[in-house]
Amino acid sequence: MRVVIDGRKITDYGIGTYLRGLLRGLQELGGNDEYVVLAPQSAKELLAKELIPFEHIVSDAPKYSLREIVAIGAAVRRTGADVFHAPHYVIPVTSTPTVVTIHDLIHLHLRNPVKRAYAWTMLRRAAKQTVVTVTHAMQQEIEATLGTQDVIVTPNGVDPRFTPEGRRAAGRYFLFVGNDKPHKNVSALVAAHEGAKPGAGLVLAGAEFSRYRTRATLAGFVDDDELAALYRGAIALVIPSIEEGFGLPALEAMACGTAVITSNAPALVEITGDAALHVDARDSGAIGGAMLRLVNDDALRGDLASRGIARARQFTWRRCAEKTREAYERALHRR
Repeated sequence: MRVVIDGRKITDYGIGTYLRGLLRGLQELGGNDEYVVLAPQSAKELLAKELIPFEHIVSDAPKYSLREIVAIGAAVRRTGADVFHAPHYVIPVTSTPTVVTIHDLIHLHLRNPVKRAYAWTMLRRAAKQTVVTVTHAMQQEIEATLGTQDVIVTPNGVDPRFTPEGRRAAGRYFLFVGNDKPHKNVSALVAAHEGAKPGAGLVLAGAEFSRYRTRATLAGFVDDDELAALYRGAIALVIPSIEEGFGLPALEAMACGTAVITSNAPALVEITGDAALHVDARDSGAIGGAMLRLVNDDALRGDLASRGIARARQFTWRRCAEKTREAYERALHRR
């Protein structure tokens, strides 16, 4: 089976992390299948260094554009693919059996009506293909919202560098990792921290967060090694998201032996299970209260850390690759 994967986001955060992990998982699985990665020229060094067995075809079609729908479809046709994998919901015009990963439906709730309409259009197109997603919570939401059935769950994995062993960032702080989009609810976290006054700082990593410059420590964009050190040094990771498709920072923090506080968004509860404190995302008092509990209760913090390490072991990129390869087989036989 010859599988072509749209890897144009491979150097990004979010979907880029997913792509790199999936490809490494497929590489670990081995087998006789061929994998071709469509990716920009700038990804050449990454692919050559870490994903040697895979063919790289340069594709610089702009993301989230009408041009990509045509250009990527033509590229897939030229490769002689048996199956095409789109790692996000924008899929090209192609007759090749297609697998599409729908990570979440957050774009359906955007305030901008044009962007919201675009997301609805693209997601309805995607739902006609073989669909995979990253949690059972999202499986249920996708099936209910888009009317598709038999969505395959392919949970994300965690990179091996996220372990309890290694350098720890200095200081006494709570940590947030992610972007500053509205659903991440960072403003509620900052307000909760200020209200609770837990006697520890707040570090924001993963974006610029310039509007919080006087209210938190801004780590900005960090590489995986620095991120692991931040996780290990934190009292707890706090993810107060209003909604999530998965919540990879929670998994990474658990793998590092760090306590976790999340909202009660279904996907986050599914991923963290009994290894985290869960609070109402819209209740800043509850978020602050959870921070106070952990800063004052070493035993609870240690218990959550131990549970998190054990739970994180269940999530591997190899397992993600195994389930994704099942999706490729299903797509191939849907002809």
